[in-house]
Amino acid sequence: MTYNLVKTSKCDISMGHLEMSGFQAYRGHTMEDGMDSSIFNSYKKVFSGHYHTRSDNDKIFYMGNPYEMFWNDVDDQRGFVIFDTETLDHYYVNNPYSLFKIIYYSDDDLKKVNVEDYENKIVKVIVRKKTCSNKFEKFIDKLYKSGVAELKVVENFQLVEIEDFNISESEDTLSILSRYIEESEVEIDKSSIKNMIFDIYQEACDIV
Repeated sequence: MTYNLVKTSKCDISMGHLEMSGFQAYRGHTMEDGMDSSIFNSYKKVFSGHYHTRSDNDKIFYMGNPYEMFWNDVDDQRGFVIFDTETLDHYYVNNPYSLFKIIYYSDDDLKKVNVEDYENKIVKVIVRKKTCSNKFEKFIDKLYKSGVAELKVVENFQLVEIEDFNISESEDTLSILSRYIEESEVEIDKSSIKNMIFDIYQEACDIV
């Protein structure tokens, strides 16, 4: 009944909490399951919640969350949408605040880190190069004194490498895992593996 109503409606705009294929649920993870978006072809614009990151195809707009909720939200712009009911135009208002922060620790780059930027933040320090334990402990102590809300240290953070697999610092964890699976020589359904990894990763983010 609902599908028939959506198909036969004469409205220009549709808004809902939809789970459609072809859009990013989280940055780096595109949903391959879900409803077919072609059911909304007759609408001028469609707005939806549900997925945490912003994504669109020029007709259907996933607006994303207004604020960060999990670790995979790091550096993924949040905010809300203002919609003009007369012109049908819309625009994003970005949230200027963030909650989660990642620091990639290296003994060589400590001068680039201003610990005051992490006050009241949930911080994860990923250790890439630690040649002096005392220097590292002093850095962690400065972070605590800066007033971080929570601090987690991750050492030996690395993937098991495959030949010619390179990791860019601009890639987030889900993007790396997704690309790693795509480039792996496995003879099973890669989309199923990615969905399973996505679920496990999300559970881990909820716990951490």
